[in-house]
Amino acid sequence: MSLKSLANETEANKQEMLQRFLKAPADQNFSHEVVAMYLGCSPWTLARMRCDGSDLPYTKIGRRVAYKKSDVLAYEKSRTVTCTAQYA
Repeated sequence: MSLKSLANETEANKQEMLQRFLKAPADQNFSHEVVAMYLGCSPWTLARMRCDGSDLPYTKIGRRVAYKKSDVLAYEKSRTVTCTAQYA
């Protein structure tokens, strides 16, 4: 799936992809499109994060980029804040 094709997916297909992510085992790999939907960002944001060296680990084999579900959930948990003063 390309970055542009995500916009062409129906809402039902997007929900199905998210449900597959949520029900999958922790060691399963997912495409950047599915991870972007789960995190609520664009695939382009994930591409920028890869270039910037963010805390979200990924695997790259050839041109394919994949994220392990456990890494995505750990990244999400690490971004949890309890008050806005934590940003100061």
